[in-house]
Amino acid sequence: MPIRMTISEPVRRVALVLGLVVATGGILAAMFSSSLEAGDRLWPLSWMAWGPVGFAILYRRPGNAVGRGMMFIAVTMGISFSTLALAVADLPLSVRMWAEVVNTVSGVAPWLGIVWLILVFPASTYPGRAERLVGRLLAGYGLFAATLFVVSPAAMAETGVPSPLAVEAAGPLAAIITGAAGFLGVIVLLLAALVLLFRRWRRSSGLERAQFRWLFYGAAGFLIVLATGQWLPEDAPGQYLWLPAGLLIPVTIGVAILRYRLFEIDRIISRTLTYAVVAGLLSAVYIGVVAALTFVLPSDDPFVVAVATLAAAALFNPFRRRVQKGIDRRFNRSRYNAERIVDSFSLSLREGGEPADLIAGLVTTVASTMQPGSVGVWLRDETRTGGLT
Repeated sequence: MPIRMTISEPVRRVALVLGLVVATGGILAAMFSSSLEAGDRLWPLSWMAWGPVGFAILYRRPGNAVGRGMMFIAVTMGISFSTLALAVADLPLSVRMWAEVVNTVSGVAPWLGIVWLILVFPASTYPGRAERLVGRLLAGYGLFAATLFVVSPAAMAETGVPSPLAVEAAGPLAAIITGAAGFLGVIVLLLAALVLLFRRWRRSSGLERAQFRWLFYGAAGFLIVLATGQWLPEDAPGQYLWLPAGLLIPVTIGVAILRYRLFEIDRIISRTLTYAVVAGLLSAVYIGVVAALTFVLPSDDPFVVAVATLAAAALFNPFRRRVQKGIDRRFNRSRYNAERIVDSFSLSLREGGEPADLIAGLVTTVASTMQPGSVGVWLRDETRTGGLT
């Protein structure tokens, strides 16, 4: 049967493609701008995933509010990056002025979009009156702040001249909103959105709870990388870990909304923690062995490095098994319980018993570990066929 497309469907797809082009093109424009410093050219890379993930969500789930929010963030950030490249380029001042005006407004919009995204995740709508109220306050505050940014008579950062739409009378109020006080307003709205998010998480269960866990996993990974970077020297390669870390939040949101391998989050968390702990333990073993051997051998002796490496390699699997068992007990409880149930059933099989007890044990084991909709065991003998459910 042929697929009939409505008039709005081609328009929707074209709009999606254009949004992805604007989001990606803005990032590339900033990356290849010779007028920007090296750090400013790398920063856009951390936003690269928002557009493709938002595109994928809206392509698979048209009208999804989370997907729209992600595309809004990606497009406005793409416009911000491209206009920033224009504002610092060797162009006429009039072009640079208007580019910086657009950059000022579009640079604020993505952060407001992130707050709004928190309000509608994962339901794709306002779950309650409190979320709706915060959403309206956010929209009103965003329009108010954007207007004041445009009409502020203060000199803009890149061109050093006021906005071409500056209004002198708006100066005092614009100075407040475009300064620390205005940023504090965004923080207050963000905290309100986070409180409502945690309230929804506490009330969630099943599929929705798994979606929340994916979001928290991505946010936690991003924050851990940021915190780690604060302790690294400025010239350390690890400083650039925030580039791939920027992919974590949009990618985990995409998994949560598209529900791709949604319930594997427990396994991913347990494996991440396992290898992080094992890496820390092996590093400590390596350093300890090297420190101990340097008392009797020169520190640059290849034998010291070889012994320390072999010790760490020999301890890898024992450490991994013990650490993984402990972490599974806490973070991947379903797998840990399933293993215990299977081990218990295996022991009962070895010990023997009545057929009815063994069948009941098999049903209980399958139901507990696989969690199917129903479990049935059919037995057949010479006289009849029976079943036990």
